[in-house]
Amino acid sequence: MMLQDFKKNSQKFETPLYIYDADKIKENFFAISELITSTKNRIYFAVMCNSETEILKIIKSLGLGVQVNSEYELDLVNEAGFNSSDISFTTTWISKELMKRLITENIEVNLDSVEEVEKYCLLITNKKFGIRIKISEKIKINSNGATNLFSDSNVWIEEKDLKKVIEIAKKTGNKINGVHWYFASNVLDTELFIEFWDFLTNIALGFSDLEYINFSSGFWIKYSEEDKDFDFEKVLKYYSYLTNKLSEIFKKEIILKIEPWRSLLADAGTLLVKVTNIKSLNSKKSEISVNAGFWELARPKIYKSFHEIKNLEETWKPKKIYDIRWNTALQDDFLWRDVELEVTDEGDYLLIEKVWAYGFVMASGFPGKKLPMQILVNGNEIKIL
Repeated sequence: MMLQDFKKNSQKFETPLYIYDADKIKENFFAISELITSTKNRIYFAVMCNSETEILKIIKSLGLGVQVNSEYELDLVNEAGFNSSDISFTTTWISKELMKRLITENIEVNLDSVEEVEKYCLLITNKKFGIRIKISEKIKINSNGATNLFSDSNVWIEEKDLKKVIEIAKKTGNKINGVHWYFASNVLDTELFIEFWDFLTNIALGFSDLEYINFSSGFWIKYSEEDKDFDFEKVLKYYSYLTNKLSEIFKKEIILKIEPWRSLLADAGTLLVKVTNIKSLNSKKSEISVNAGFWELARPKIYKSFHEIKNLEETWKPKKIYDIRWNTALQDDFLWRDVELEVTDEGDYLLIEKVWAYGFVMASGFPGKKLPMQILVNGNEIKIL
């Protein structure tokens, strides 16, 4: 549905409203997949980005796997029709009960501590599993805005413990067939990705039963026109090149698995909100209040992230500077300050862009609000989720 259609029919939809574009997901998937040139590869969708059943069905139709983070997400992807071979389970501190279920359902799992490996191997024999490896602290991330940094975390298995987990697997008749790494989110510097992959592939050489390497990252995406583009081609082609080299060394096809997280769908969603109040601050600046809050879109509050905002009216009026306030009682609760928009009136609709990933899934309903509506636009079809 075009923006003009929303302008004509905005009264039909309750705001705040999440609007998702299915065609954009497909476009993003093909744009990423065509850059991967390793002989054998697969892209995985991180369900925590958006776990709506209709979204999962689109993901399944594209042939993607799913990365799940919890037993609840495992239930969701099972209900959406994914097979066990489509699922990669990666989280922290998995309980013995959940391990038994993963074993019974033959779900690929990546364990993140020596203790987890010991616990898992006591439950089963003649089983393959992956491990999550901590990145060398020699790799220094200096990109502004990077999140989920690994240097101060106890998650993942350290390099010094790799021989120990290999020995545990061997003694119990099991095999470590995969290595998984998570790189920090929102990193623009591609040289860091190259340095990172060199480290990882060298680590992978130490696993004689290796079948896959799994790379996970919240790849950089542009949230404003001023942001630089991330060089996906450089990174993914280099990853493919080294994976093919591993295949030559091991004399078998090593699978390159990629979990691109929000890169698949962040820019495929917008949040439609309505201007409820306008307060004049001075001759040059006013404050806009909209009928949404951090309970609908938490990213700006949590990550200080910027999302471009457009006035749906497109009136070609002169520009003006605004502070845009969420409608909560918190005095510091702003969506963004000093935003330049066409002169805006009470009752106008604003579009907050690139909100599909970690948008609705982080909505809480606090304080005292109901969750926003979501609609999926798939071609000419509109479906309320």
